[in-house]
Amino acid sequence: MKTHTIHPQVAEALSHLDEFQQLKLLEFINALIGPDQYRKEKLLEFAGSIEPADLNLMEQAIKEADKTDEDE
Repeated sequence: MKTHTIHPQVAEALSHLDEFQQLKLLEFINALIGPDQYRKEKLLEFAGSIEPADLNLMEQAIKEADKTDEDE
């Protein structure tokens, strides 16, 4: 996970907002960042969380699902 410092003035301003206002501010910030960048960062949190053996099993299952049986 990335760690960033927050400017002291921003932290001070945030302390004056209630929880609802903070959530609305977060929505606004995410809109400024752009949906694609936000989604990429959220996905990257899961990078490496699936074991390689499990990835191999998923890959094999996908390959098997792509095969068609003309007799079916």
